[in-house]
Amino acid sequence: MIYGRNVLQVRHPDASCIWANALRWVGFSVLLTASEIGPAHASTAPIITEHRGIQMEAMPNGVAAGPVADSTHRVAPEEALARLREALDRIYDGSPLSASKIDLLKHNGRVVMIYDPAFPKERLASVTIAAFFPNYYQHQGKMKDFIVVVGRYGIKWPRDNLAAIIVHELVGHGLQHLRGRTGRDRKIDRECEARLYEEAAYQDFRLPRATPQMIRFRKDMERNWCADFRLFMRRQNPQSMALWNFGTPKVPELLAVFEDYLAHLRASGEAARAVSASAEKRHREFLAFAREAERTKEPGQLFVVGKKYLHGVGVDKDIDRARDWFRKSAKTGYTPAQQALGEMAEMGVGEPPNMMNAFFWYELAARHGSERAKGRADRLEPRLSPRQRSDALGRVARWLADTGK
Repeated sequence: MIYGRNVLQVRHPDASCIWANALRWVGFSVLLTASEIGPAHASTAPIITEHRGIQMEAMPNGVAAGPVADSTHRVAPEEALARLREALDRIYDGSPLSASKIDLLKHNGRVVMIYDPAFPKERLASVTIAAFFPNYYQHQGKMKDFIVVVGRYGIKWPRDNLAAIIVHELVGHGLQHLRGRTGRDRKIDRECEARLYEEAAYQDFRLPRATPQMIRFRKDMERNWCADFRLFMRRQNPQSMALWNFGTPKVPELLAVFEDYLAHLRASGEAARAVSASAEKRHREFLAFAREAERTKEPGQLFVVGKKYLHGVGVDKDIDRARDWFRKSAKTGYTPAQQALGEMAEMGVGEPPNMMNAFFWYELAARHGSERAKGRADRLEPRLSPRQRSDALGRVARWLADTGK
């Protein structure tokens, strides 16, 4: 395994978990990315370092996912870390508001910036420069994670533009996560607030205001994401519209008004009704999807149902049910499900780690042609006793005899 030359310092009471969780990120990646952002990386580990009290990781390019044509967008992990450091330095040196909010996040949890060349999965999602994923790590305790993943497109953006996008994700959505608002507020309101912080960064960095990109950004913010907020301002206090300042918004003042806007939404019940309706719709869609997967026995659909249970998407999080659905998929010979079960066994997800079970699932997936699973089986094999190895291989033989898959 390869780590950065810098040693990660312990800065939080539970920071001794950081190394274990970093490994958990690598080992557990297939469960996070097999459908959303492409196949997971091989058994190699990311380069891990620290800068300004923030953990930084760069995933390797060796077995990166995505279309071959996208390989031109990927950069070496070391170069990616250098670009992330430059963007972070720009925030701290040029945007006091953004820097102070990041410090607030650091005080309340673990802040992580990750470069993943497999993100996003599809070429059509090339506009996805970065994303906020608070639940990438699985860990115990009350500390929160504030994690931004920068993909293969975003890492090559100009420094100031990338820095502003990081502010959008880390500051905008990170503060919402800190305050427990991610599930309470409407998406339109979360995005409006994040774009206000992004706008503040653009102003701090003194980026040209008249470029097509900046004009589109402001129009999209004012006419779409912040349309309800602006309507509230116009109705409550028409004079406050002057804070938008003809295309150069006075962001700190607008953020103060935004808190009044959120309070109004909660008092009226509008936000709660919208969030509840959205959750109910997702749950109905999940149930319909699960019934269809059960009916057709389509391996990929069975696997997706398991992932939704694993992460609580459209349904309450349930590790045992996730494992059951992965098993249904694995019985069809679907190697991502077999490998996922191996990773769950190795990482101790929902039950104590079991290297023999992990080896069994990896070996089974390897028999179906998964080079990644073969590498993990080869890595675990020396850790098993001769009896454990024999029992696991016997299980593989019986499984193949019984199912043919």
